[in-house]
Amino acid sequence: MAKGDLGTAELLFRRALAASSVDGFVRAWSSANLGLCAKLSRHFEDAADWYVQAQSAFATLKAPPLEQTMLGNLGYVYFELHDLPKAKESTEKAAGMAEALKLLPDQQSWLLDLGRVQQALGQIGEAEESYKKALSILMPPGSPAIAINCLNNLTNLELARGRVASAEKYHQAALELHPEGERLLFWQMDDTAIAEAHGKHEVAEAALLKLLEQVNSPKASDEQPDYRLIWLIQAKLAHVYAAEKKDQDADLWFQRSIATIKQAADTMKHAQFSAAILGNMPVFDDYVAFLISHGEEVKALQVAQSGRARTLAQGLGFSSKQGDPKIWLAKIQAFLRPQKAVVLSYFASQKECYLWTITPNQIKLSTLGIAGPDLDNLIDDYRREIKLHVGMDASPAAKKLFQVLVRPASDLIPKDSHVIIVADSKIYSVNFETLIAMQGEQHYWIDDVSLQNASSIDLLMAGNRKKTTSAKGLLLIGASVQVDPNFPELPNATKEMDSVSKHFGTGEIKRFSGKDARPSAYFSSSPGNYRYIYFATHGKSNAVDALDSAIILSPDTDGSFKLFARDIINDKLHLNADLVTISACEGAGTNVQSLEGLLGLEWAFMRAGAHQVVAALWNVDDAATPGLMDDFYGQLKQGKSAADALRHAKLAMLHAGGIHATPYYWAALQLYTRS
Repeated sequence: MAKGDLGTAELLFRRALAASSVDGFVRAWSSANLGLCAKLSRHFEDAADWYVQAQSAFATLKAPPLEQTMLGNLGYVYFELHDLPKAKESTEKAAGMAEALKLLPDQQSWLLDLGRVQQALGQIGEAEESYKKALSILMPPGSPAIAINCLNNLTNLELARGRVASAEKYHQAALELHPEGERLLFWQMDDTAIAEAHGKHEVAEAALLKLLEQVNSPKASDEQPDYRLIWLIQAKLAHVYAAEKKDQDADLWFQRSIATIKQAADTMKHAQFSAAILGNMPVFDDYVAFLISHGEEVKALQVAQSGRARTLAQGLGFSSKQGDPKIWLAKIQAFLRPQKAVVLSYFASQKECYLWTITPNQIKLSTLGIAGPDLDNLIDDYRREIKLHVGMDASPAAKKLFQVLVRPASDLIPKDSHVIIVADSKIYSVNFETLIAMQGEQHYWIDDVSLQNASSIDLLMAGNRKKTTSAKGLLLIGASVQVDPNFPELPNATKEMDSVSKHFGTGEIKRFSGKDARPSAYFSSSPGNYRYIYFATHGKSNAVDALDSAIILSPDTDGSFKLFARDIINDKLHLNADLVTISACEGAGTNVQSLEGLLGLEWAFMRAGAHQVVAALWNVDDAATPGLMDDFYGQLKQGKSAADALRHAKLAMLHAGGIHATPYYWAALQLYTRS
């Protein structure tokens, strides 16, 4: 390992691991070093797997200094994979443990990494605090690496704020510590940014081209390229060329930067990491703004859509070929025409948010006049209003969101239109039905339109999947027994199942309830054979690891009682369902990926092949749901579309008045459409 012979080191550590069936420490230590081998060769997914094993083993051995080291390394590799929720969770734990154990070098390192995560999340103040806290830890002379990284990152923060003079002070302080290797490379990148800030575009251009050549130099045969660094240099080059009015060159480098990250996403073995790399980096933001500033509004929409639901589409075997923007737009409008539908497609960035309104005959771009972080804060206020069960008069955020997100398009949306929302970032957390229109007497927007949600225009138009079997009937699972005190029995779950099943013939239903509603019941019942699948039980979303989201059921013979999202996407269980209904709390998920959508149970059933999914954005009320579902499935069996049937059921509850007329009760469940 010390000689840099990672291949031989890996082989020897694997032998040690294989030979250490009794010695828990040797197993843990070997796993840790196998993680290091993978990390140094930039195989971050493999590194994460090894570090998870080592962290668990050191925790069992009650070795907190080594456990915190593994947590810190996990945070690092998760950041490189751009899985920011996991990176933040692991790094915060590591920094806290290192501080408690008085391991100052480790604490300093994890604070640096925590600052990087916070910076990527747009938490600029918190990132600055983490970097400065790391710098305040006095280290022995001759070990300035962490300090240089902190100073480089503080330089970058100040440049992003437009504080060039302050950035130059940090930049000079880093230089005085004599950066080398990768730290020198990042210092040089900041140097080009400072040159650009002073209008020295030619100097910045020459320096960036030289840096790109250096980064692209040949590496060890098994070492992965540093995609993030390559993308950053390419994106900076595009900026420089745009500033020099070299539009063709700028366009070329924007496209190259996007291709670099798409290539990185394609190398990932796990869907969640592929989605994270595309969704948690501002890959498309500046190119979209560049195209809009040059009047290429349709091409900007095309670029904004090009990364959407890419992981989902690849998993389903779809590939997007957009082609000429005008022809692509014509295809979208031809798709919308028979349905008389309208698409509202959003794009949020740090500086500005945009809306494209697409009708069968028109397209309109609206600049929304709000930056992404400010919109996020407004959505947080809206979510708080929902959870407080308030009505219209106590919902200022719902009113403002309507003005920001819907009002610019309202002249193109006739009464009772079918509207398809293609959201972005935290906008996925909004149920547009609950936004409050102020034209005439104030009312919820559901009174005006029928709504459904899609994560990608291209996937929406891809057409129905090829059915491998003739799907029919209803698979109904729920009313499970209590296994965990956090998930008590639902008193109305049986009533809810009855309210759904009465709309089907006896021979059409496969029903599992009580102790029979087990995870194995889903797997053994050939779910791909059913046209409708319904769950009436608890759900548990996981904002850190979306594939750990689960439907809570009765215990199997081995004691397991969770149907995990990662199990739902099992390729051997391809679904043909027209509709999957997850009548469980937060079934839509809480892990927001700006391009992929909300990752969780809804995404998993889509990925498994479901055509449409009804899932909840917040907690589902057990008492209100049976009546809602009775109405919904009754309308479905009368031939209404899922969107119209669900709207009918919600309007009935809304206009019946009483406590269930607030959005918390009738609007938790919403419709997601794949194709």
